[in-house]
Amino acid sequence: MSKINEKQVSFSPPSEEDEGAKSVALEDWTDDRMKLLAWRPFIGTLAMNLELIPVVDHRCPTASTDGKRIFFNPHFLNDLTEDERMTILAHEIWHCGMSHFMREHGRIEDHEMWNHAIDHEVNSLLEDDGFTIPVGAILYHPYKGESAETVFELIKNGTIEMRGQCLDEHGSSVPGEDTQPGGDGSDGWSTVEVDSDGNITAKVDSDFRPRRSDDVWKEWKNKMMAAAQQCQDRGHDMGNYQAHLDDLFSSKLPWREILRQFLTPMFDSTRKWLPPNRRHVYKKMYLPSLQKEKQLNIVIAVDTSGSTTGDIVKTFVSEVYAILNSFGGYQLRLIQCDMEINEDVIFNMDNPFKPDEFTLKGGGGTDFHPVFDIIAEGREPPEVVLYLTDGYGAAPKNDPGYPVIWGVIEGGVMPAKWGQKMDISLGS
Repeated sequence: MSKINEKQVSFSPPSEEDEGAKSVALEDWTDDRMKLLAWRPFIGTLAMNLELIPVVDHRCPTASTDGKRIFFNPHFLNDLTEDERMTILAHEIWHCGMSHFMREHGRIEDHEMWNHAIDHEVNSLLEDDGFTIPVGAILYHPYKGESAETVFELIKNGTIEMRGQCLDEHGSSVPGEDTQPGGDGSDGWSTVEVDSDGNITAKVDSDFRPRRSDDVWKEWKNKMMAAAQQCQDRGHDMGNYQAHLDDLFSSKLPWREILRQFLTPMFDSTRKWLPPNRRHVYKKMYLPSLQKEKQLNIVIAVDTSGSTTGDIVKTFVSEVYAILNSFGGYQLRLIQCDMEINEDVIFNMDNPFKPDEFTLKGGGGTDFHPVFDIIAEGREPPEVVLYLTDGYGAAPKNDPGYPVIWGVIEGGVMPAKWGQKMDISLGS
């Protein structure tokens, strides 16, 4: 029988002092979130998807996330500097963005090793982005930049000796176990107390109700794309995070699914959001204010040189149209271009795209400049340009300032150093 089972364990709710600490910490971290939105817009935008909930509970002595909420111990947060609090906030966000809890499948028997591996992956990314990593946090510098899967295997085979402290909780805990760093019969953050006779009192907070599901983590791919879209619209540099977004597009998912996952969040991004109203913070209401709604403006450009077939164009445009038609409130502009503009047509719900009536116009060489030149003549840039091509042609040197996805046909190449690449299989 373990020592924990020989002791008397009782449970108690948070004290009045705990409740006061929760209010203070919530205000502090709400401020931190707004600062993060200004300093690192991509991370700050993602942070708005997570409700902040302070708890004093033995199962959450530091911080934890279920993909929809961040639970955090106010006493733990109060021991940190402002920079460290920002790091913890970003840390939780990246656990969500990297789908760490889905990636654990098959490693559940080595839960602690996996916790170390994912903390290393996140802290490595955050340190490179200028965040302050708390002293003692997990970061194996010789393996900085390696994936969680790689670090996990290195820990498992003994190449890496586990050391350091996880910045958050990735699973449930048992009252009385791991009562560090207190050393005085407590866990140091007012969630567990042990008296001189070894009796344990553990705090249980009714606000601590995590609900994890695989569907939540799948949603984060869309959230990442939507946040990137907003940042690109506003001219914010994605910096070190661009590589992770590229990974989303290089997924082995069918191109139709990748396209859907990109376009769907854009309908939310057409609504302009204001920061949360601070007056509602203590009511646990964090919904941003709606400013306005506008029509979604999408351009599909088609490379009509001899290498592009009408069938793949019909398939691609029809797929985009089907996605847009399921939401409404859009304008789809279809431009056909080889060396020059051959057709420029507007489709919407009142004037739908009809695959059977579509005719490919062109057949000459390839020049991408005319499409971007004619778009530049308009008053407002599109939300996104989807350019279907084999990639062989002359492209503008400079990023046009709005998102561009190059739908590169099988066997083609990326035509520019800017934009996102999406591989289009001729057989799908």
